[in-house]
Amino acid sequence: MRELRRLREADDNPWIPKPVTLDTGESRTTPLDVSDYYEMTKPGRYQITVTRGTAPFDPPYNITVKSNTITIVVPRGSARSAAPAAEKPKPKFDLFISEVYPDQWPPVVIRVKLNNISDSVIRECGCASFLGMYNLFVFRDGDPVEANDQMRDLEKRRAAAECSLREYLSEIEPGDSTEEEIPVGNFYDVSRPGSYVVYATRETYPYNLAKSVVVESSAISFNVPEPPPEPKANEPEPETDEPQ
Repeated sequence: MRELRRLREADDNPWIPKPVTLDTGESRTTPLDVSDYYEMTKPGRYQITVTRGTAPFDPPYNITVKSNTITIVVPRGSARSAAPAAEKPKPKFDLFISEVYPDQWPPVVIRVKLNNISDSVIRECGCASFLGMYNLFVFRDGDPVEANDQMRDLEKRRAAAECSLREYLSEIEPGDSTEEEIPVGNFYDVSRPGSYVVYATRETYPYNLAKSVVVESSAISFNVPEPPPEPKANEPEPETDEPQ
């Protein structure tokens, strides 16, 4: 939640990917996963109130509207409070990968599609240079292909949260999806002859690994054939005794 607030304050170019218009008398319900942002497993009484600005992107005209308050009780000795700390939320999405340029050989760019399969909105912060926080796995003839220095640099920047491009907030509605193109060829050598398998994984909560689980995508396979043999150099014509 602290990171979410920081990103909102730092976002000097906010935009709404799917704006919604409400006519007079209409309403809209938005699920909010409170436990994504607050620790609520300890026994006790919890009160939840929601506020929202009438013009959140235009501060001079913004007025804060406050909701009603609901109370949630987590009793002592309840099944939830007694649950092991290792229990983690089920994934809200699945992953599917495909080739971006089918005519390109070998396929050095893949498209990863994240589908929201839950009944609530997926909300998270991100960085445009982190490539959606996806991890790639590349195998040639059954053996893992070693990542290059560019992938190792990306992993270091992710771990240090050093964002070289614009940070953003994303929202994926139930049933919607988001896509990311990843240049596999920038991070792995897929030009050597052999049989390749490529797939991607992603943490369900990449910025909160304590509650995260790994989701694995589908896989794509392709073969890089051996190069054709080089033509032999022209041999000199045999000499003959015939008169010229």
